[in-house]
Amino acid sequence: MNGADRIHVMFAGTSLVTATEGSAEVAAPGVPPTPDGGCLCYVLRSGFLSAQGELMMMIEFSQQKVSDDSVDTMIALLILLVFALAASFFVFRRGLEKGDRTTHELLLKCVIIVTSVVPRHLPMQTALAVNTALMALMRSGIMCTEPFRVPTAGKIDAILFDKTGTLTTDKLVPVGIVNHDGKVEAKRGSLPADFGGSPTTLTTTLPEELPVASSSSRCAVVLAGCHSLIAVGGIAELLGDPIETASLAGVRWSYDHATQTATPGDFATLDPLIARLKKQLEPPVSPGIKVDGTPAEPPPPMPKETLDKIKAELQSAEASRQSATELRKASDVAKVVLVHRHHFSSALGRMCAIAMVYPREGPPSAQVLAKGSPEAIKRLLAPNACPAWYDAKYRALAERGMRVLALAHREAGTGDAQAAALAAEPRDTVERDLVFDGFIAFACKTRADSPTVVHALIESAHYVAMLTGDAPLTALHVAKEVGICSDRRQALLLVNDGTEEAPDLRWVLAVGGSDETVAPFDAAKLPELGAKFDLMTTGDALEAAGVASGGASWSHMRQLRVFARMSPSGKATVIRMLQERSGCKVLMCGDGGNDVGALKQSDVGLALLSGYGNTNTSDEEVKAGATQALAPGTREAHMSGAEQALNQSARNLAKKAAESARLQRDALKAKQKELQALQQVWMKEEIDAMTARGEEVGAMATFRVMKSTLGRMQRELYAERVRLAAIHGNIYDDIKKEAMGNMEEAGERTLPMVRPGDASVAAPFTSRAPSVRHIVDLVRQGRCTLLSALQQQQIMMLESTITAFVYSALSLEGARSSERQMIASSWLLMIAQLAFSYATPIEKMHPERPLRSLFHPAIGFSMLGQAAIHLFAMYTAVQMARDVMGPAKLQEVLEFHRRERLREQQQALSDKAMEEGDYMASMMALWTTPFMPNLLNTAVFLVETSQCIAVLLVNYKGRPFMKGMLENHPLFLSVFACVAMCVCCAWGVFPELNTLIHLEPFPDDAFRFKVIGLVLASLFGTFLWDRLCTYIWAPRIFQAMMDEAKTTSFVDLMPAFQSLAKVLGVIVMLSTGNLLFLIIGWFVYKKFNEAQAKQLAEQQGR
Repeated sequence: MNGADRIHVMFAGTSLVTATEGSAEVAAPGVPPTPDGGCLCYVLRSGFLSAQGELMMMIEFSQQKVSDDSVDTMIALLILLVFALAASFFVFRRGLEKGDRTTHELLLKCVIIVTSVVPRHLPMQTALAVNTALMALMRSGIMCTEPFRVPTAGKIDAILFDKTGTLTTDKLVPVGIVNHDGKVEAKRGSLPADFGGSPTTLTTTLPEELPVASSSSRCAVVLAGCHSLIAVGGIAELLGDPIETASLAGVRWSYDHATQTATPGDFATLDPLIARLKKQLEPPVSPGIKVDGTPAEPPPPMPKETLDKIKAELQSAEASRQSATELRKASDVAKVVLVHRHHFSSALGRMCAIAMVYPREGPPSAQVLAKGSPEAIKRLLAPNACPAWYDAKYRALAERGMRVLALAHREAGTGDAQAAALAAEPRDTVERDLVFDGFIAFACKTRADSPTVVHALIESAHYVAMLTGDAPLTALHVAKEVGICSDRRQALLLVNDGTEEAPDLRWVLAVGGSDETVAPFDAAKLPELGAKFDLMTTGDALEAAGVASGGASWSHMRQLRVFARMSPSGKATVIRMLQERSGCKVLMCGDGGNDVGALKQSDVGLALLSGYGNTNTSDEEVKAGATQALAPGTREAHMSGAEQALNQSARNLAKKAAESARLQRDALKAKQKELQALQQVWMKEEIDAMTARGEEVGAMATFRVMKSTLGRMQRELYAERVRLAAIHGNIYDDIKKEAMGNMEEAGERTLPMVRPGDASVAAPFTSRAPSVRHIVDLVRQGRCTLLSALQQQQIMMLESTITAFVYSALSLEGARSSERQMIASSWLLMIAQLAFSYATPIEKMHPERPLRSLFHPAIGFSMLGQAAIHLFAMYTAVQMARDVMGPAKLQEVLEFHRRERLREQQQALSDKAMEEGDYMASMMALWTTPFMPNLLNTAVFLVETSQCIAVLLVNYKGRPFMKGMLENHPLFLSVFACVAMCVCCAWGVFPELNTLIHLEPFPDDAFRFKVIGLVLASLFGTFLWDRLCTYIWAPRIFQAMMDEAKTTSFVDLMPAFQSLAKVLGVIVMLSTGNLLFLIIGWFVYKKFNEAQAKQLAEQQGR
C-alpha cells in the first residue's frame, strides 16, 4: 500500500477524473462481480489510521499553549487584590474608631474599594487592542484564527521557512536541457576523479545547457512520449504531474489523449487561445431585441488599456504559432504513439513507456522511452553508453538548485507487433541497455522579495533557517539565493556512514562532490564550527546525531542553517527542540500538508495559500525599492537597506494595485452596461420560449424570468471579473482578493475568505499573498500588540492603586468625587485611553527585543516607584487640604452629605429613566446631583487627573517598537488637553468652568504652587524614574530609545502641531459661530488637501 501498489490505492479527497469499464477477461481471479458493473473497492484504512487521519491527528495533538502571560496577569491581580484588601481594612478600622458611620456604610465603601482592583474599561480596551491588531493584519492580507497568538508574534526569536511554495514558487519550470549526441569519447579537461574520470588525465569538459525549446529530437520524443497526462471531457487542457505538463510545454509538443498521440508543435494550446482573443477583439454589435421590441444597444467599446493588452497577447500568440509551424517542419519525427506505460515509482526513481515512433522518413519503430533520476537511469544504461561527464554535469545542475531528470531510450525493432510484445514483457526486462539522450533541468523560481525579507529578518537579529524535504544541494542553492547561507562561507553537510543504531557521523563539503572529512562530528564543537561554516544536515543524520551525542546536539539547533530531507515529524521535532532546549519563540512559514506538524508546533505559524504559479517572481518592485532615494531628514533614512527596500516595494505594489483596480473598474463598468442590455434580450427570449410552450405568461412568471436573468447577469459579471483579473492581475496582493471576492459593496473591513487547505487549517495565520513579506508585518504588529498588552497591565495596576487610595482618603473624611468632575475627566481620558489602544507599529524591526513580562526588573521596579510617587503626592495633597480646611469644615461636608436626601430621589428618578430608556434624563439626573465643593475634593481631583495622565504618558512605550507619542495624534492631543485643563483649573483661568465642575478656589498662591508642584512631580517624577529603571535594567532598550529620540526633528513635530491647530480651529469656529471663520477654515482645508495630493504624487513618481 505504501510501495509498488500505492498507485492502485485511492486516498480520501481523491477526485475521480475518468473511469472506464474493464473486461471480465482481465479481471483478477477470485474478485466477485459488482452489481452495477462498477469497480470493486476495499476499505484498507479509516479514521486516524488513514492518510487524512494521520494529518488530523498531527494537527489536533501537537503541543499547544494558549497563552504564556496568564501567570503574570494572575500574579498582578493578586497583588492588586492584596492592596485593595489592605486599603479597605484600613478604612473599615478607622471608620469604626471614629464612630461617625454605620457598619453598613463602611462595608459598602470597602466593597467599592475592592471592586476597583480591575478598572471597568480594561476588558474593553484589551479587546480593542487585539481587534485593532487583527484588522490591521487583515488589511495587509493576513487572516488570523487564533487572536491570542498576535502578541506572541512580538516575542519571536527564530524564523523557519519551508522552501518550495514558500521561499520559491510551487511551479516547476523547465530552465534548460543538455543534449547528448551519443558520443562518449573522452577529452582532456579538468574533471576530478570523484566524477568518474581519471585523477590525472582522463577527463572531459562539461557540455552547456540550452533552452528547452532547443532540445534534440531524441530528448523531445522521450518527454513527449513518456508521461501520464490525460484529458477529460473533451477539454484540450491536460491534467497530470505539473513537471510533465511543463516538460511538454517546454519542448512545444502537443498531445491528444484520445488517440494517445504526441506531435511536434503546441497547436493544441495556441489555436484555442488565438480564437478566443480574436473573438474578444470583434466590434460590438447589438445583442438582440429587447422586451419592448426595440433593438438592444450595442455594448460600449472596450477600454483602451484592456484593448492594448489583448492585442499584445494576440500578437505574441500568433508569433508563437508561426514558430511552432517552423518547429514541426524542422522535426525529423512526425508523431509518437503511446502503447503502454510503466508508471513512475518512487522506489525505482523512474518511469518508462513503450511507444511507436514515426519518423518523417522510414518505417516506424517500437521504442522504450525512460526518464528518471540520474542515479536510477545510469544503472540502466548500456555498456559504454554513459558519457564521462554524466555525474559531473547533473551534480553541477543540482548545485544550482535545479531538479534534474535523465532521459534515455532503446530501439526494439519495427512494427506494431514488436511494440505489443514489449508491452507484455516484465518491467525489469524492458528497462535495460538504454541509450542516454540528455538531461532536462527544472527549477522553482525564487520569490522576488524572499531575499529582501530574509535580510531584513537577519538584520533585526532573528535566527533564520530552512526546513525542507528537498535535497541538500537544492536547498543550499536557494538558501544562498535568499541569504540564509552566505556566499562567502563554505557549507558543510553532516553525513552518516554508519547505521541508525551505530552512527558514524562526520562533516563534509556540501558542494563539489568531495567525500573528504572536514571535521568529525562533536556536539560540543557545534558553536565553534557554526561560526566558521554554514552547517547543513538531513533528517536522518540529525536523528543519528541526537543518538550519538546522547541528546546534546539538540541544544545547538541554532548553529544549523539548512535542514534538508526532513519529514513532517522531523520538522516538528526541530521546532520543539528550539523551544525546549534553546528557549526560542519560533515562527514557522510553510504552504503544504507536510508542514502542518511544524506549523502547529511553532509558537506562531504562517501558512501561504497555493495556486499562484509564478506570481511574484519579478524583482522589479524590490529593485525599485532598493534604489528609491529617501529624504535624509526622515526617520526611514535610518532603517536598514533591506527594510527600506521592503517598505518601498510595498508602496510600489500598492500603487500598481490601485492602477490595476482602476483598469478593472473601467472595464467592468463597460461590461455592466453590456449585460444590462443583454438582460432585456434574455427576458424576451425566455418569455418567447414560454409562449411557444403554451405556458401562461403572468406576473409571477415574469417575476421568475426576471429573477433567472438577474442570476445569469451576476454569473456573467463574476466571470468577467475573473477574466479581467487574469488580464490585469499583475498585482497579487489585491487582484486575487478582488477577483474572488464579492461585488463593489465589499468594504476594506470585510472579513476575508480564504481557501482552506492543509497548511491553513493547522496555522493560526494565513497569508493571502504568494510572498513571505507578511512575516515582517506579523512581527511588527506582534511587537506593537505585545507592548500594548503590557501597557494595559501597567495602567491597570497603577490606576487601581491610585483609585483605591483616593476612595480610601475620601471615605475617611466622608467626602466623595463630584459626578460632574468624573464626567469631565472621563471625556478627556477616554479619548487618550482609546488612542492608547490604537497603537500602530512602525515600519522597522529593531534588533533589540521588547520586554515581555510585567515583572521584568525594568517594569516591576518602575511600577513600584511610580506607585510610590503617586501615593506620596496624593497623601501630601490630602494632608494639605485637611490642614487648611480644619475639622469644622470637614465636619460640615460630612453633615451636608448626610442630610442631603435629594440624592436618593435623584437616584430613583435615574433608575426609572434607565428602565424607560430615557438616557438623557439619566444624564441630567447625574448632572444635577447636589454636591458641596470643598478644598479636599478639588486638590484630590486635580492630582488624581494629573496622575492618570502621567500613567498614560510615562508607560506609553513608543519607539523603537511602535509609533511615538508625537505620531499618535489622538493620544498627544488628549494628553495635552488634560494637562491644559488641570493648569487652567488650578489657576482659575476660567472661573465659570471651575464652578461648573464643582471646584473650590484655592485659598492662596502658596497652596496653588504646592498643588502644581505635586502635579509636576506626578508627571515628570514618574517619567524620570521610569527611564532610570530602563537605563539600569534594560540598557540596550534605553539606548535604542535614545537613538530614536536623536532622530526626532522639527519636521516630525509638525504633524502633531497641525492636528492641534485643526482642533483649536474647529473649537473656535464652533464657539464663535462666525461664518467668516467657517469660510477661512474651508479654504485652508482645501489648500492643505491639494498640497497633500501633490506631495503624494511626487513620492509615487520617484
